[in-house]
Amino acid sequence: MSIKSLLPALLCLLPLTLPLTAHADWYQAEGSASLSLGTESARQQALEQALTDALLQAGASLTTVQSVTNGMLSGQHLDVAAQGELMDYVIVKEHQAQGRLWLTLRADIWPNDQLQPQCAGSYHPGIALSSFPLQHPEQARFGQIFDLGTAVTAKLAQLLTPNVNLMTQLPYQVTTDSQLPRSPGLRQGGDVLASQQQSRLLLSGVINDISMEEGNWVKWRFSNMPRQFSVLVTLEDSFTGERLLQRHYQTAAPWSYGKRARVKVQEQDFWLSSYGQSANQLLQRIARDVVHAQSCMKAIGHILQQSDEGILMDLGRQAGIKPGDRFTLIHRRQLQPGYYSETSAKAQFVVQQSHTDYSLLTPADRQARQVRITPGDILTAIH
Repeated sequence: MSIKSLLPALLCLLPLTLPLTAHADWYQAEGSASLSLGTESARQQALEQALTDALLQAGASLTTVQSVTNGMLSGQHLDVAAQGELMDYVIVKEHQAQGRLWLTLRADIWPNDQLQPQCAGSYHPGIALSSFPLQHPEQARFGQIFDLGTAVTAKLAQLLTPNVNLMTQLPYQVTTDSQLPRSPGLRQGGDVLASQQQSRLLLSGVINDISMEEGNWVKWRFSNMPRQFSVLVTLEDSFTGERLLQRHYQTAAPWSYGKRARVKVQEQDFWLSSYGQSANQLLQRIARDVVHAQSCMKAIGHILQQSDEGILMDLGRQAGIKPGDRFTLIHRRQLQPGYYSETSAKAQFVVQQSHTDYSLLTPADRQARQVRITPGDILTAIH
């Protein structure tokens, strides 16, 4: 279903009166929008955001986002693959604070048995988070927020940690080198991560717009000036070269500080401001999309050692590997930097012991007991 199908509900701000059934589930969600858009527009956008979040709680997934308008997902470009049908919603709370309208609702969503269940694999690939720099540092002069990139990266790491296997926070920027000959290019840092077996995924980004109007003294004195917050995010598989996520996120919110104020973006007061809350909501969307993008990946493990006891693999409990998981041996040969040939050995191995960052596997069939393992071979999970 798409947000377009929700528009009739968005136009009606009073609770619906459809009867409840014993099979319906209620989900509570919150949305907000800047009052600078106007009260009615802010209420509609907050409602759209809350309904989308409720659908996501019920098992929906976002499949396409091509544009963002005023910090909100554009209904014309947002596809929601839902696991249920929105039947009713009730607005339980609405209030205004720090230039934003906040709305809390409870949505009645009926399960849809005809849809396939969402991927719920146990594999959690290691993620390295690269620092998000400011593309235009001169835009940070208002508020002297030149260390906003560091604060944003730390906030995103905080949001990601409970839901993904965040292994490394890089104190520098790592980006794709688009000048290299093979699309999507050989990663400057991704290949390093893969070769050192630190993290499989590389999450990088850049804050490309925090601009605001110059404005005169009267505007700064008597109104909160709007300020942009725009981020380009990329999630890459450093082992296969696949780009799992590349998306532009944008929002705008009132900047409630004086023209010559020095704002401490590392402190909680900033994140409680209207601009900080808007930025935090955008980072929550990024974290949600990252979680979804890596949720259905197939585990790929490097072979550390082969002995009489079995095979040591560089994935363990931290990556969601557990005893009984089965893997197939793949012969992988590098033809030249960035190019590989892969051949399945049709030999299966089963995890006997799973430790924090490694596992011990033993042969599961006759081919596995006879196969010869050579440097570069890998193991891929069998779903």
